Amino acid sequence: MPARIDRSVWGQRVSGSTGIQLMTALRVLDLIDDDERPTEDLEHLAGLEGDERKAALGTLLRRHYMPVFDLDLTRATKAQFREAFRRFGAKAGVLAKCEAFFIQAAQDAGVELSPYVLAGRHVSRRSSSGPSRARQQPAERPTAQAAPAAAAGPAPTPGTSIAEMVLNKYPDFDPTWDAATQQKWFDGMTKLMESLGQSGGDGVADGGAV
Repeated sequence: MPARIDRSVWGQRVSGSTGIQLMTALRVLDLIDDDERPTEDLEHLAGLEGDERKAALGTLLRRHYMPVFDLDLTRATKAQFREAFRRFGAKAGVLAKCEAFFIQAAQDAGVELSPYVLAGRHVSRRSSSGPSRARQQPAERPTAQAAPAAAAGPAPTPGTSIAEMVLNKYPDFDPTWDAATQQKWFDGMTKLMESLGQSGGDGVADGGAV
């Protein structure tokens, strides 16, 4: 576990867009603090395997998704599921990504979801005995939200998507910004992700969002 989760840690492992989404998820789930340092929850979760890891992840999800867990998730309809996510204030353009992120995380935690919620979605079928998907590939893509002002990013490399080139021009979130600047960062990335989703994403998958 590094002392801080920053671009020098994940920059060589995931794309810029995925990294921004990853950091957003870690912040929203209180797995890193304002200085991007791992919290006790992340330290604890990272050291667990099997059923213990599932139980800890389930506890984390219940803490942050209370409106969703107010439902009987084994019987909930797709409309009920969507209504629960609207209570978080998510905009229409990112609701589907928020839901997809939760579904993947819930499956990692062994939470049973109704066939109505899963209908028409590309979801993995995990066995209870094998390693979780989170151990096999980079983290799912949480909802990203982005920056108040563009900054010069690194030169694009061959194969870099338009989405990655655009996102690389945004500065990393800085917890020392004032409240207004932080809000502009979130609003800017939300609009960017919505526009990329409407245009086909070009490198931003519907992997999910917080």
